Amino acid sequence: MRLPEGNAEADDQYSYESPLMHSSRRALLSLALLLSVSSALATPGLDELSEQLKSASDFRVRVSAALQLGKSLTGDAAPPLEAALDDSNASVRAAAAAALKNLGDQAALPVLKAHRSDKSEAVRAQVTAAIKSLEEERITGAKPKVLIKIGIMKNESGVKSKKIESELADSSRRKLSALPGVRVLAADGSGPSVDSSAGKPGSVPMVMVTGNVSELTALRQGRSITYSASVEYVLHTMPEQAIAAKVSGRASATASERETQDASALAEIRRSVLEAAIASALRRAPPALLAAARL
Repeated sequence: MRLPEGNAEADDQYSYESPLMHSSRRALLSLALLLSVSSALATPGLDELSEQLKSASDFRVRVSAALQLGKSLTGDAAPPLEAALDDSNASVRAAAAAALKNLGDQAALPVLKAHRSDKSEAVRAQVTAAIKSLEEERITGAKPKVLIKIGIMKNESGVKSKKIESELADSSRRKLSALPGVRVLAADGSGPSVDSSAGKPGSVPMVMVTGNVSELTALRQGRSITYSASVEYVLHTMPEQAIAAKVSGRASATASERETQDASALAEIRRSVLEAAIASALRRAPPALLAAARL
């Protein structure tokens, strides 16, 4: 899944700050994002795995990093895996091809096809298998790794507006649906036959995601107004609905003096701040989803 553009810099595996630039009705805003994720995960994060795959001196570490990236549910894992198709070690190249196959990101097809003539027979075989799998999925539709049921979305910010809950639900559904390997069930819980078997041995695991807007404030500072939003998601293992992980995100933006005179611009800024808080929380959702799905 991709964040709004900005110079994001990770402080550790589960938090970062990023200046986010957003254009709103003739205005250029500087949005500061703060993401925190809490879960019982002990696996390396995407950035750490990507760095291991790129720079680890031991090829076995690079192989392990490639395979772990292939188990993720984020398209952000594809670029380092594609780069690893040029690794000096054949085992790493084969692992990268296998990981791209497992990731299920069909955007990797052109890169894979460019490596069909790898000098290693084992790598060529793995690249061919990955291409075949991804092309078949493009025609028939890939079987999801995780089903997501959108649960209750609450607005506990103190701002009385049903629109906030609908914005949270709609944005969450869009962003979760964009994750590779994920299928979000319809609002009524219906879906293809694969959905009805969730929870049974060999079936696609289901995770319920509930959300809450815990803060949505407007603080006047001199002649400007700073909007802040905080969002938290709880991931539940199904069918028992046990809490498996939590992810949370926060964002803020400051409106200029001129923007404070424009009601439409202020409404757009508030919406953008909420959207950015949702994006920051869901950026680290993939490993939490895998944990909740027991994958």
